[in-house]
Amino acid sequence: MPNAPALADFASGGLLPSIVALIGLAALTALAPRTRITLHGLSLALSALACLVIFALGVAVLVTGEPVTARFGSVLGFALIDVRFDSLSALFLIALGAAGAGSSVYGIGYTAHGSPGVDRTAVAYPIFLASLALVFGSNDAFAFLLAWELMALSSALLVVGRRPSAEVARAGYLYLVLTHLATAALIIAFAILASAAGSTSFGAFGRAAASLPPDVRDVVFALVLVGFATKAGAIPLHVWLPRAHPVAPSHVSALMSGVMIKAGIYGIVRFGLEILGPGPEWWGLLVLGIGVASAVLGVLYALMEHDLKRLLAFHSIENIGIILVGVGVALLASADGATALAALALTAALFHTLNHALFKSVLFLAAGSIQSAVGSRDLNALGGLARAMPVTALAFGIGAAAISGLPPLNGFASEWLTFQGLIGAGSEAGLSLVARSGALLAVAGLGLTTALAVACFVKATGMSFLGLPRGPRATEAREAAASMGVAMAGLAAACIGVGVAAGPVSGVIGGISRGMLGGTGATAAMSEPVVGLDALYAAGPLAAVLLAVAGGVWIVGTRRRAARRAPTWTCGNVPEAAFEYTATSYAKLIRLYYGPVLRPEREIAVELHPGTPFPRAVRYRGEVSHVIDERLYGPLLRASVAAAQLVRRIQSGSLQAYLAYAVVALVVLLLVAR
Repeated sequence: MPNAPALADFASGGLLPSIVALIGLAALTALAPRTRITLHGLSLALSALACLVIFALGVAVLVTGEPVTARFGSVLGFALIDVRFDSLSALFLIALGAAGAGSSVYGIGYTAHGSPGVDRTAVAYPIFLASLALVFGSNDAFAFLLAWELMALSSALLVVGRRPSAEVARAGYLYLVLTHLATAALIIAFAILASAAGSTSFGAFGRAAASLPPDVRDVVFALVLVGFATKAGAIPLHVWLPRAHPVAPSHVSALMSGVMIKAGIYGIVRFGLEILGPGPEWWGLLVLGIGVASAVLGVLYALMEHDLKRLLAFHSIENIGIILVGVGVALLASADGATALAALALTAALFHTLNHALFKSVLFLAAGSIQSAVGSRDLNALGGLARAMPVTALAFGIGAAAISGLPPLNGFASEWLTFQGLIGAGSEAGLSLVARSGALLAVAGLGLTTALAVACFVKATGMSFLGLPRGPRATEAREAAASMGVAMAGLAAACIGVGVAAGPVSGVIGGISRGMLGGTGATAAMSEPVVGLDALYAAGPLAAVLLAVAGGVWIVGTRRRAARRAPTWTCGNVPEAAFEYTATSYAKLIRLYYGPVLRPEREIAVELHPGTPFPRAVRYRGEVSHVIDERLYGPLLRASVAAAQLVRRIQSGSLQAYLAYAVVALVVLLLVAR
């Protein structure tokens, strides 16, 4: 490309400073008090513009093939922030730019009716965007941990908000506790690598990792996996996610689910595959097992939910599981030296990462529009919204079809590639019998996940938009503000566009995978009949056929004589919302079938008319148990409380006791140092 050097110079000298300037202006504007013409809306508009520039930076890096580097805050020759945006970073920047721009535009209308005064939590939003970009571009441990901590604190502040309820405060506290435990694991891993490399640079980490003893590399990988899988929300490290995402503002939920949890995927790919890898086979088996468990359990728990945003949060766990399945196959294949298969599996994982950022963002934004219009996220209180909110209904429907893996939308393409990678691993002669068997079992798990996801979004879409309204607020609902509709429509259109252009998009992502793994890479592997990208369906022709069929049906339908419309026949009764399925009853058969896993509990209270056997009122309560929460985190919580009580006894407030503790500690240290 003849203009590649000029474009690379422009990206480094023009786009990066523009991002910094726009983010800074957005943060300063957010500190201003709300007025009739709110400056908070201007802050979000500047944030949206910054996200578009971030998107352009990612595209420029991919087009030129040249990384963009910069150093900020140099003191005595030491750069406090050292960034390097390469092709892997560029893909995550594109996801951040698209989801961030949509969420920011949506937020203009979503927050327009906030209370007056200074909302200092609003400044956390542009900082959150900047920290995400810095995470994807950090080139040394110091800059990465700084960005990681900024990302955690700013997102926690956005979750908690100005006046948090007790439930919201607990969710924010749990999120902070777990994210800092994850940070502690990463600090230990970075310290081991830095001591071996003599530097905090990621490049030095990669050179030093190859010379580490195998057991030390295993420890570092385990620490990295714990740290990043916690941020990604993978099971069993997921407990913060279904609590924090639903209570955050919807445009923040979209960013957290669409982009922030992908920082965990970025870290696993960057460190597990590029810096530490290739590793032993058990690395890939562990990641593959976590991925399958997260996918299956995530979608099962989502099916049991009737809180729409909590349902979407569990689906984030499911999709993180699908991504980890691809990463696990890539780790398995790279351990065996099967570079083409590893590139294909990694391509599937990165492609699904981008796709999930798009369709999950539009789903969370649509859920926020529903909550704004109805004042509830309870599916049992919705219904009939398609007539009152057609834009929201269409956007949610497209997002639901994409996340369910229906062609020709983007979710199908990446899930189909993941299936191809699993089938390829199952037939890879170089892998052990355990690895091949695990890959084939994962095919069944992924198939079950896809089927349950379709059932779940039939429930979510039907209960929200179809039938009769189930409450007075649903009857009075009105379409969302214009900016909210534009944001949802743009992201929904992106789901369609990426799905139709799945071949070229997957080819670009295949180049990223090939560059990370080396060898012949994904492009050369595309001609293989089982695991090649040529096995990807022809998305463009399929979309054209579907469009032609839909157009033909519409033409035929409009030429027919108008049909007589009448109420639904309900045995002579006037149709009522009470006749419809509820979200709880819809999922009952699945809840019973998977009872050993879900362990459902229910309570029925019948109140009779006095002196008669006839019921006057029936009250029903049903819920499912979260085994990991109860069996793993419950005992840990009780142990932590017991330890805190013990420490409380030790903290007597007596100066003499504290001096005695110091003397005892000094004596022990002297004995150890002898």
